[in-house]
Amino acid sequence: MVDKAVAVLANLATIPEGRTSIGQEQGIPVLVEVVELGSARGKENAAAALLQLCTNSNRFCSLVLQEGAVPPLVALSQSGTPRAREKV
Repeated sequence: MVDKAVAVLANLATIPEGRTSIGQEQGIPVLVEVVELGSARGKENAAAALLQLCTNSNRFCSLVLQEGAVPPLVALSQSGTPRAREKV
């Protein structure tokens, strides 16, 4: 169920309204947690969502950094699936 929810968040992160909703509804801490503790597929989708958030908003990027995303993203860049490494 978590993997499906994160896949939906990754899709929502591709549109402005989706990014705004993710940021306003405290979705960033959840995405960071999935990058750290989720399944391989969940990590891929969470990284994709975080990429969209950071690429499109300095404010959301700051929130991602404040949530401590860098260490789990670095770990994912070294040991994740090819898609996850690409998104990181």
